[in-house]
Amino acid sequence: MSDLHQRLANGFPDRVAPTRASIPSDAKGIAQWVAALPLANAVSASRVLLQGLHELNGLRLDAGARLFALETLRSPTVQIVAQADRQVIGSSFPLPQAKQQLGLQSREFHEAMALGYRMVLHDLCVPGGKLPFLKGGTAAQAAARAISHGGESLLRGYLLYQAPSAGVWQALHDLYRFTDAIGVVDKTVADPLLEKATITPKLTYAHVLLLAISNPYRLAQKEMADAHEAMRSWAAYCDLSTAGGANDFDVAQDQDRGPGYTPDERRAAGAQRVAFSAARVQQFLERELAIGGTASGPLSFGLKGGPRVALGQDLIRRLSSTWRTQFDRNHSRLSAGHELETLIGLHAIHFHLSGRLDFENFVRELRGPGISLSERDKTASWAQGSGDSSRALPTRARVLDQGLGGYRLQWSAESGAKARIGELVGLAAPDDDEAAEREWMVGVIRWLRFTLDGQVDAGVELLARQAEPAALRISESGAGFKTPVRAIELEPLHPGNGGGSFLAPSIGERSFARIEVSMRPDRYADTREPRVSVIADIDLLENTGAYLRVAAKAKNAENSAA
Repeated sequence: MSDLHQRLANGFPDRVAPTRASIPSDAKGIAQWVAALPLANAVSASRVLLQGLHELNGLRLDAGARLFALETLRSPTVQIVAQADRQVIGSSFPLPQAKQQLGLQSREFHEAMALGYRMVLHDLCVPGGKLPFLKGGTAAQAAARAISHGGESLLRGYLLYQAPSAGVWQALHDLYRFTDAIGVVDKTVADPLLEKATITPKLTYAHVLLLAISNPYRLAQKEMADAHEAMRSWAAYCDLSTAGGANDFDVAQDQDRGPGYTPDERRAAGAQRVAFSAARVQQFLERELAIGGTASGPLSFGLKGGPRVALGQDLIRRLSSTWRTQFDRNHSRLSAGHELETLIGLHAIHFHLSGRLDFENFVRELRGPGISLSERDKTASWAQGSGDSSRALPTRARVLDQGLGGYRLQWSAESGAKARIGELVGLAAPDDDEAAEREWMVGVIRWLRFTLDGQVDAGVELLARQAEPAALRISESGAGFKTPVRAIELEPLHPGNGGGSFLAPSIGERSFARIEVSMRPDRYADTREPRVSVIADIDLLENTGAYLRVAAKAKNAENSAA
């Protein structure tokens, strides 16, 4: 027991006695301090409040006084973090420096709150780690708040696609183990931020684990935030035990790590472990999907008496598909260590597939000078300079493991790689001759993580081992064709799976009746005339917002004059 209690103190700062210059810790003083915060100016208020939280954590206080002060500071903290979240969520990556700092500051706020509540729990049980008489409710409240804010700090890291801060996971494991040891892990606690809902330390811990096994690094920011809220209620169906089954997650509680975000990370080791199961959550969601499946609309979730959030059925299925200790893979994974040249973005891939020819000249080569481009299409969407080749240089990535279905890649901090979920990636074997033509494969980033030292880890699904550049024009409602856009023809991964598909920039919600595709002549064709075809029966395979992938539903192409 005493060892578990001592573990709670890991990472505590040196504490000093309060002085007249310190942040107030009495009820009246802390209320006046909060009332004086310049909340109308979010930048000033966040700076003062964060400094106050750090100062409070550095004071030697009675557990009850610290708890009251934290409860008073909690509401303005959550308000300021919510304002920052609205600026960060939905942003494109890499984030501008100002938004990056906002996200990091939000994580720091929650880490400071989690630390403060952990101090309350520790100090409440001084000296020997024994729970004082009639203090079970206070201990459960401090533990639930500490775990909840620890989970919120992890979420802010996920929103930045960054690895967890050092010590966060270990603190969460220690909090759960200690509350379990003193018998308050299932004690209900009210939380004003959740309206009339109640929680327990065990529920908050399961909530954090459930989001982790869903691999939030493969989700868009809005999906992460919505899933986090929905999972608060789903956590009630999670099971934690000392003796797990074959399909349970083995969580190493004596290590500063979670249950593993990817299958390759789910190899728990250590002397202290707990089995975590999401099987009952899957059963619950299967029933909900079966009931609401006919309507095909979003489903609403929330704790009893608490706020609710709506999730699309497709997102629910994608989340639950990861709740196995090992994902179902079509292909086995092999360890690697070699390097690949990579291109990030459709524009860069098209530039190299066309023999380092910018798109305007590529179109002129195919169709002559009669078809012009808009200024918007002449520059890559991610480029800072002008011209297609300004940021189209390949970067080296290390292959951590691979399979027939894709790669797990790592870019070094020095590579300057800029990526996002759903971004296209070109892949080719390295060649010391920079001028040499390469055979580029094409894949898409399905999950992404920035490590603390600046490296970028990504899971890349392979779309095609062979690709060709093309120009694509759309026709809306049977009208004339629009300005050409870059396109890439993808050869099927497996022979016999039908014709190829085409990648092009996303057109959002716009509809289109036909597409015209122009490509260079076949390498061994007798004629040097470009191949031009019109596809009228279109199957939209994917639209990520960054690109769309289309194919002909059946052979329905006809030769077309320009």
